[in-house]
Amino acid sequence: MNTQRAHLRAVQNAPQRAVAYIRVSKERDGMISPELQLASIEQHCERNGYEIVETITDLDMTGRFWKRRQVERAIGMIEAGTADVLVVWKISRVSRNRKDWAIAVDRVEGIGGRMESATEPMDTTTSSGRFARGMLAELAAFESERMGEQWKESHARRVKAGIPANGKPRFGYQYTKEAGFSPDPISGPILAELYRRYLSGQSIYSLVKWLNDGPTRPSTGYGVSNDGLWSDRTVRRIMDQGFGAGYITYHGERIPGIHKPVITEAEWNEYLARRETRRVNRRSERSQYLFSGMIRCACGATMHAGLYGANRSPKYKCGAVGSKRKHTGGYVMTSTVETDVLAWLEDVAANVEAEADLAARAEEQATIAIDVVGHLRKQLAKLGTRMDQLTNKMLDGTIPDDTYRRLRDELEGQRAELEISIRDAQVVASRPPASLIPDLLENWAILPIDAKRDLLSRLITHVEVAPGRPRARVTVHPRW
Repeated sequence: MNTQRAHLRAVQNAPQRAVAYIRVSKERDGMISPELQLASIEQHCERNGYEIVETITDLDMTGRFWKRRQVERAIGMIEAGTADVLVVWKISRVSRNRKDWAIAVDRVEGIGGRMESATEPMDTTTSSGRFARGMLAELAAFESERMGEQWKESHARRVKAGIPANGKPRFGYQYTKEAGFSPDPISGPILAELYRRYLSGQSIYSLVKWLNDGPTRPSTGYGVSNDGLWSDRTVRRIMDQGFGAGYITYHGERIPGIHKPVITEAEWNEYLARRETRRVNRRSERSQYLFSGMIRCACGATMHAGLYGANRSPKYKCGAVGSKRKHTGGYVMTSTVETDVLAWLEDVAANVEAEADLAARAEEQATIAIDVVGHLRKQLAKLGTRMDQLTNKMLDGTIPDDTYRRLRDELEGQRAELEISIRDAQVVASRPPASLIPDLLENWAILPIDAKRDLLSRLITHVEVAPGRPRARVTVHPRW
């Protein structure tokens, strides 16, 4: 015996209470105006003597997904006893998903409520009526899947042709059906300037301030904040997508597009390399101390910046001080480190033929980087071959699934590291570190902390400090 039937509500003398549910699909083929749906529902309720107690509307919602839709609230009214019948324009308005549709019907009718279509009259108290309703729901699901397949095919064709899967706004570009995407005369140069400012050493946070001080605002689709202003998340998303470099993104993969880029390929590769470095040292990006994230003690521990001592002076402190390693001392003045690093930069550049020497260093680094790229590409090709062999062994049952997944993850990790190394070497080949020194020295006094830190990170791997008296010993470890 169905215990739920014991809770069926008695038929009332008062008019049946109806909740009108309207859904307007975001899919072009399914856009039926809410006014048309409501008019049909009102006529149906008037013919049957129903009183509409509430009208619930889901605007611009797809019928495939149940989450975040107000149909849940409409069914909740039936379950709560504040409505007796749920009236929709068509059965497909409730859901185009088979599972969600079946659950919705069971929830409504399981407690004695009803679900009716204003334009598809049928007697659901009979087996034939329920069969007809089920067929309409099945047709709705079929139509939804068919449209989905068509959209996927259309998107795949566009991507194959180097065109974005959709025409949503992209910051820095304007769009027409005839010409597609082309650089916008106002926001296009701003997008290019974003990349160049970042490459000059400015942080994402300084870029956000620069943008918010200007007249442009982010395009929709990038997670725009409620106040319409730029945020660091929005700036990162726009720049990381690479649309301004001539790429489109499809299923997380960057693919060359046919639209005109606003930056060069070399600038894009350098941006990716700098983003990877800053992603690792994100916490130091906003630090007021120049060598945050790149200074180490001679004992091997990381040093942390802060105000230390009785005078609260700016110093770097060894992270091992006070630990079980019984490290003593471990402090160095920030001014001492900066003075020694600046002296090292001047020493590199201060030769009899400074410009020629730096040019020779740069050319040597570029040549080495080109060789490194070739070597890394060979390693990457070998990894691809190993991945293919591993997949074949899994398919023919030579190795179990768990072993395959473990080895696959290891190979993918190695491949990701190689790709980063290749990108870094390409950056060095196009813009060797030594070529940055003259501009850095010339503008040292006026460059902000984050810009100097970024430029230094391209020149040195780290600064090593051996604390001691009367003065700490500072050693710079260059990238060449």
